[in-house]
Amino acid sequence: MPPVSDAPESLADLGAVLPADLAGERDLAAPADLGADLAAAAGPEECALPLMTALYPGGLPPNPYGPLPMADACVRRRHDAIIVLGCPNQASGAPAACQTRRVELAVALAKAGLGDRFIPSGAAVHNSYVEAETLRTLLLAKGVPAAQIFVEDKARHTDENIYYSSQIMSAHGWRSALVVSEDPGHLILTAVCDSNCCVELGRLTVLGFPLQLPGEAAPTPRAVGHYALYPAAPPATSVTPAECTFITAPLKLMCTNLMTRNACLGRVMLP
Repeated sequence: MPPVSDAPESLADLGAVLPADLAGERDLAAPADLGADLAAAAGPEECALPLMTALYPGGLPPNPYGPLPMADACVRRRHDAIIVLGCPNQASGAPAACQTRRVELAVALAKAGLGDRFIPSGAAVHNSYVEAETLRTLLLAKGVPAAQIFVEDKARHTDENIYYSSQIMSAHGWRSALVVSEDPGHLILTAVCDSNCCVELGRLTVLGFPLQLPGEAAPTPRAVGHYALYPAAPPATSVTPAECTFITAPLKLMCTNLMTRNACLGRVMLP
């Protein structure tokens, strides 16, 4: 898959979405000045964020396994929740490697002070084992208190992970979450589109976070989704139609499942 050349190293290299920038017409391809101190935002959900046109420039697919812009000080703060995206158990019912790795990443985020509530998400999709329950068991084994785990066991696809997890967040008055998968391709090529151009309840931005996993001598940048749930009235920082038109271009290969999704705004087809 073709890589993005000259990948930016920080949000400041990209420009950002600021309320004043999107209040009127603007060239979405042009980077904006970050301006105000990012750390002044009330919570990480109010941080300035890059437009998808800046994150994934050009007409070809982005390389999800290449360098990522690193989360800045505004984003690297405690989030209200950590959403752990589900993946299938082994046929025997034993935890799959993807489940174990996702829990390791989620716990590493918690140890870094970036959140302490967990939303494991996923139904029994590919076999009879509920993905969220397996993730919950793995979280408990890592020492996470049961009271800090909020199981979401309805989702069958990534759009539904975001949709149902957003409902849990809204019910508790939470606005910010970190979204975890061990596969950067899952986050960038699927979750970004499902969240931003299908579910449309918040903006998901995949950034690099320095995390140290078991057996590692030092922190390593890992792809993690930063999710800002919209308040009742979508803010000026909402994803724009122009951004979605850009990333849904067929050659970008970022939204290949969009028409089969069941949790898209305006055509939710869920029980």
